[in-house]
Amino acid sequence: MRALKCNCCVKESRAKNAPETISIVIGFFFFINYIVGVGFLGIPSVFRGAGLLTALLTLLAISLLAWTTITWLLEVMSRAQAIEDISTKPAGEQLVHFPNFRLDAARKFEQAELCEIFVHKGLKYFYTLIISICLLSALWAYCTVAGQAWSINLPLHFGPFNSCANDSLFDNTFAPEDGGCLASYRFCVFLFAMIVIPLSLLDLREQSIVQTALGIARFTLIGSILLYCMVKMIQDACAPDSSPEESNCTAIDTHSLTKFDFKKFLAAIPVFLYAQTLHPGVVALSHPIRQKKQLRWLVLIVLLTTTILYTILGTMISLWFGDGTLGMATLNWFPSTKPGHSIQLRMLSYLIVLFPSLDVCTTYPLLVYTLVNNFFLIFMGRDTSQTSHAYEWWIRLGMKAVIAVLPIMCAMFVANLLYVLTYGGLVTFFNFFFFPAVLQLASQWKCIKVFGNQQALLCNEGATDETADDENAPLMGVKSAKQRACGVQAVYTTPYSIPGLSHPIAVLLVSVVGLVLFTLAFVGAVENY
Repeated sequence: MRALKCNCCVKESRAKNAPETISIVIGFFFFINYIVGVGFLGIPSVFRGAGLLTALLTLLAISLLAWTTITWLLEVMSRAQAIEDISTKPAGEQLVHFPNFRLDAARKFEQAELCEIFVHKGLKYFYTLIISICLLSALWAYCTVAGQAWSINLPLHFGPFNSCANDSLFDNTFAPEDGGCLASYRFCVFLFAMIVIPLSLLDLREQSIVQTALGIARFTLIGSILLYCMVKMIQDACAPDSSPEESNCTAIDTHSLTKFDFKKFLAAIPVFLYAQTLHPGVVALSHPIRQKKQLRWLVLIVLLTTTILYTILGTMISLWFGDGTLGMATLNWFPSTKPGHSIQLRMLSYLIVLFPSLDVCTTYPLLVYTLVNNFFLIFMGRDTSQTSHAYEWWIRLGMKAVIAVLPIMCAMFVANLLYVLTYGGLVTFFNFFFFPAVLQLASQWKCIKVFGNQQALLCNEGATDETADDENAPLMGVKSAKQRACGVQAVYTTPYSIPGLSHPIAVLLVSVVGLVLFTLAFVGAVENY
């Protein structure tokens, strides 16, 4: 009885000290909320400009590249864990087992730390600089999106406030100069701050209910947009033997299916890259998920979901609105918010127009969380998963507050970031291609240096197939332990490796593709702006 009671105490203690986790379903919504920011709003415009078939093929190619490079990051994280595991063992035990590539629920490796482990400390600081530019500019843009959308659409006609007339007030000025409009804009930015700052101060697991609810709301509203376009296309589209003038119908231009515009194609590349970028947040968002062996497939499902969503959204909106498709897709519904339309259509149009500002309320805290983790690593010298003192929690809280407030203060005075984001968006290529490729090659080389002698030793000792039944053996595929030990499978192969796409030659080829895409996108930015 005493032994049973002792065992229960041990289990209770372990459960109490174990890190809190979330299910893979909740993780799906975290990933979706992170990746589907405001970037997708420009997709219908580039679908229309570049041509539907061209845009679709470009989107599919970039989605495949996104899955490949994100999976590389998962591989690099598992290699870092294996190297840390073997470094903590006594010298006599370090060459006993094949490397156990895994992701530990109690340990998290930020990309900045991975840069230092596998390359050099200088790359860690360079990564932090790049990620700071990307995420802070995105947070800044989110504030201006909310401030502009709310100040234009909310009925602010009291005191010093006056609703802004239209978007033109924000086109060529740092902030709107229309008296009460400026006050309304700043008031709306303040309201946005009252929503996102409290959310940003919460830990990731404490946001799970809010993130799930808003994720479901996002799919519901996007579904409403698609349903509206489908119904209108069925009801108002011209019959094959009629014309718009005779039948008072809308002609759908099917020529856009096969057309190709090179300049618009160049402009589409950074839009699709931005809309499929999960790389900066994959470490922080995957850490609390329990089913870590399924992360590669979770990322694939998320990217398939967004690819299908973007395809349907880009196709339906661009076909219905035609050449009038605006750069921010939801603004196509702005005329429908005016009197003269049915109350149901006006309500739906208001929700669609305001959708971007509501959408970023879920993404804003996730970007703050990602930045805080990287800054904590830089200033404290260790990852947030290695903290154990109360003062470190207060430091993280203070960092969250500063990072959450800084973009809001900037947005109070600078309301237009189009030009900055056009070129700042090119920095996304570093997160999408450069860092994953460099870390992939460097971690593979380090595994060969650390585990290479072990592989030869196991071969010389004649490893048997019986070791394949070892419960503690890592998930390495269907090959036996003897095959693995004798070099049939590369020593750096992990459970997250994609056959063929994780090979060093494939990494180099993808890097060349990334360099070509960056060159094309830069030329497109210069040509279009």
